[in-house]
Amino acid sequence: MKSPNKLLFMFLMISSTCMVASSSNWLTTWMGLEINMLGYIPLMFMKESSSESEAAVKYLVSQSLGSTIFIASAIVSVYSNNLQILMAVAMCLKLGVAPFHFWFPPVMASLQLTPAFILLTWQKIAPILTISSLNSLPMNFIMPIATISALWGGIGGLNQTDIRSLLTYSSISHTGWMLASINSNYIILITYLTAYMLINASIYAFLTKEHTKSYKQLFSSKEPMKFYILAITILSLGGLPPLTGFIMKLLVLMFTKAKMVVIFGLIIGALTSLYYYLSLTFSTLLSFNKIYLTKTQMTSSQAILFLLSQILPLTLILFLF
Repeated sequence: MKSPNKLLFMFLMISSTCMVASSSNWLTTWMGLEINMLGYIPLMFMKESSSESEAAVKYLVSQSLGSTIFIASAIVSVYSNNLQILMAVAMCLKLGVAPFHFWFPPVMASLQLTPAFILLTWQKIAPILTISSLNSLPMNFIMPIATISALWGGIGGLNQTDIRSLLTYSSISHTGWMLASINSNYIILITYLTAYMLINASIYAFLTKEHTKSYKQLFSSKEPMKFYILAITILSLGGLPPLTGFIMKLLVLMFTKAKMVVIFGLIIGALTSLYYYLSLTFSTLLSFNKIYLTKTQMTSSQAILFLLSQILPLTLILFLF
């Protein structure tokens, strides 16, 4: 992103998210969502390849469809609050949660690492905040979607060998947990979203150094400490106790007002996700020599991101609860 126009589009993307977070009516929210979409699409072109163009078209069609459904249902909801369910459907389509995820894995597979990371993290903020601003009526519709998303994210990642595909289905699963946290405390939603973004940022810092696609190539690094920290971060993303990802899921289960069927589905989806993350890291983790492991070091930036992803969410919990 050396071009000045990239900085402009990045500013549009960030400012539009702040616009959605601070809006007091549906028209301003819709405008913020549209500006957010138009600010992100130019950032998808890193190498200007045909695959990126295809991904941009798929993203544009799905986001435009979601925006059209949202503004139409917002206008009609003045006369009937029941149509706010369509507004929730539009935001779920923008998020790419199951069963509205038809566009999400193909777009992620065609993007470079930096725009894919933005799509996994920052682009979730505006739709999530929009859903949280709806009244309690669509929550009965949102909770089954949260369960389906958590289950599908766990099942879809079982046969994946590409690390980006694993992160994609993990994102679908985590988005289901975010939707479930909407039905609890607003602070839990913000803390969960912050923890998820920090953990992904830590993984992104390692992926940019390796330039690999398969997880076998990624975990064949000649620096065991780098792999060790990456494995802990991935297991935290999967929700292994007592890491940060597990504590965030535990908070959602403690404070959510969802029914027991929804909670059971969330737990099954989390266990399935944790299974393929454990199978991905555990065998390689045991193969390292402990003496060689203690002699290695990681760079300061990787250490800072790792500590932030694991410690900062826990600090937020201590201050807010």
